[in-house]
Amino acid sequence: MTWYAAVFLGLVQGLAEFLPISSSGHLLLFETWFGITEGGLLLTVLLHLATLLAVIVVYRKRLWQLVRHPWQKATGLLLLATTVSCVVVLIFHDVIEHLFTVRALPYAFMVAGIYLLLPTVLRKKLQHLPEKNPWWQAVAVGLAQGVAVVPGLSRSGLTITTGRLCGMQPAAATDFSFLMSIPIIVGSLLFELLRGGSLQNLGTGNILLAFVTAFVAGIIAIKWMLDLTRKIDLRWFAFYLLILGAGLLIVNF
Repeated sequence: MTWYAAVFLGLVQGLAEFLPISSSGHLLLFETWFGITEGGLLLTVLLHLATLLAVIVVYRKRLWQLVRHPWQKATGLLLLATTVSCVVVLIFHDVIEHLFTVRALPYAFMVAGIYLLLPTVLRKKLQHLPEKNPWWQAVAVGLAQGVAVVPGLSRSGLTITTGRLCGMQPAAATDFSFLMSIPIIVGSLLFELLRGGSLQNLGTGNILLAFVTAFVAGIIAIKWMLDLTRKIDLRWFAFYLLILGAGLLIVNF
């Protein structure tokens, strides 16, 4: 892996992890273009770790409050959502592994794009939703996060959209989505390390460069996304995913 590929992949991960366009899908696509065939999955997980640190930095006050007062409703909701995500991934692990292929990306991008449009299409109905049980909201968002392990199905996009469809306010859905990314990313990293993934062919310096780039870009993307969800919905990202997916199909990628 060259230094410019490392910087590019770091930027892709840092921005795409928190924008609803699927960081894992874009990384898989660009790793293929850069000819990274060995260590790609572990590299993806390590770059997710960089964006995890970005979440910790941005939400440090909220996280410290959760640590100081662990026996609160917010902690229970995050644990419930994470548990549901883990169960989904464990049950469908074999199926998910088969979908870690560039050939599946166009379809995943388009499915995610269509799903992101739902809050816009159903805007009037969402305004009149009855008060929802937050525990069931956590279950629904946890299911979305588990499904979003598939490359191309944006984790942030699916979880924020699911939260919106369940009656959560945009800002609350975004905060919950970013906070619940912490345990799932840690779990993914541990899983890949236990499998014995190797990064020897990618170069230590380049890996560090990609990591730092993803961390900085992640902080910028989180703050940008938090601002965006208060001003616009996700339909523009949906159009991007639909165009990207259709374009990949046209060129038979």
